[in-house]
Amino acid sequence: MPVDANDFKACLGRFGSGVTVVTIAGDEDHGMTASAFCSLSLDPPLVLVCVKNGNTTHGKLLESKGFAINILAADQKDLSNRFGGWGFPEDQDKWADLNITRGEASGAPLLDGAMAHLDCTLYGTREGGDHTIFIGHVETATAFGERDELDPLVYFAGAYRGVGKTL
Repeated sequence: MPVDANDFKACLGRFGSGVTVVTIAGDEDHGMTASAFCSLSLDPPLVLVCVKNGNTTHGKLLESKGFAINILAADQKDLSNRFGGWGFPEDQDKWADLNITRGEASGAPLLDGAMAHLDCTLYGTREGGDHTIFIGHVETATAFGERDELDPLVYFAGAYRGVGKTL
């Protein structure tokens, strides 16, 4: 008997995750908010991001030579919403007021203010139900800020949350 979709979503919502923006270079830059991201391997350095089949980002990733992962800080909730499609006017250029640099390997936009940037070449893909798992070979990893002062953007139970003190 298959699991109920609402029960499945409710359970997964109890797993807090960091928030990233996956960016891709192309004729036009593209970005998507993603919490379905994780490390995969240290040797070689690999990460993965899961993207729903058929959406715009999916097609752009399939066509790209690579992508960047921008790990967001707590004060970047608006940036997460912008690339998640919430509360940002569709007729406005998402990139117009942002300061970016470019990943050397992927050419993808690296968002200023992120806690970390991972510049990746596309290592491979795997099918995963209604999503595709995109595996990135990390060519450059840059962390910003002092470890004890970091405040990540976390998504938990359908809302952005703070982290609190170190245990």
